[in-house]
Amino acid sequence: MTQDQVVELMKGSKSEIEWNTNCNKVKKACGGYPDFWYTAIVLSGIAAETAKKFGGSADITITTL
Repeated sequence: MTQDQVVELMKGSKSEIEWNTNCNKVKKACGGYPDFWYTAIVLSGIAAETAKKFGGSADITITTL
C-alpha cells in the first residue's frame, strides 16, 4: 500500500472497530506498520480527527489495573 492509500483508508474509518480492522489491513499489506505511519497518520492529525468522528480519541491514556 502506498502512503496515499493508507491515509485514505484510515480517514474513511467510521468506528473504532473499522479503524482497528483498517489498521490490520495496513499491517498485513505492509508487513507491519509502514515507516511513514507515525508522520502520515499520527503527527498529521488524521488519527485524532478520525477518532473524533466516532467519539473516540487518539490520545494515549494511562490507567491503573
